[in-house]
Amino acid sequence: MSKYDLFRKRIAPIAFGVAIVLMARQSCDKHTQTHADVVFDFGAADVRAVHAELWSPTDQLATFDRSALDGHAIGKVELAHAPLPDGDAELRVDVTLPRGQRHAVRHLHGDDGATILVKLADDLK
Repeated sequence: MSKYDLFRKRIAPIAFGVAIVLMARQSCDKHTQTHADVVFDFGAADVRAVHAELWSPTDQLATFDRSALDGHAIGKVELAHAPLPDGDAELRVDVTLPRGQRHAVRHLHGDDGATILVKLADDLK
C-alpha cells in the first residue's frame, strides 16, 4: 500500500470525521455565546501598546493587540464583537506606557450587542 493510498483510505476519513465533530460542537455552542463591543478607557495615560485576552472560565475566547507608532500614543481602542460566554468572562489587559508595563484584570458580563466600557485609568497611574 502506497503512502497516497494510506492517506486516502485511512487518514482522510478520520480527519473528515474530526472536522465534522468540531463544526457540530461550534454550532451547538453558539447559543451560549453573546457578542459585545469592549471599549478601553485609559484616561489621560500615554499608552504605547495594548495586549488583551478574553477568557471564559475554561477557554481563551479572543486576543487583541495594538501598538502605536514610535513616539506616538494609541487613540481609541475597541475590541469589536467580542465573543462573551453566557456567564461571566475575564479580561486580562497588559498596557505598555513610556515608564513601564501595567497589568489589569476585569470581570465582564454583557448582553448581546452591548458596549462594555473598561476603565483602566486608575490602574495606569
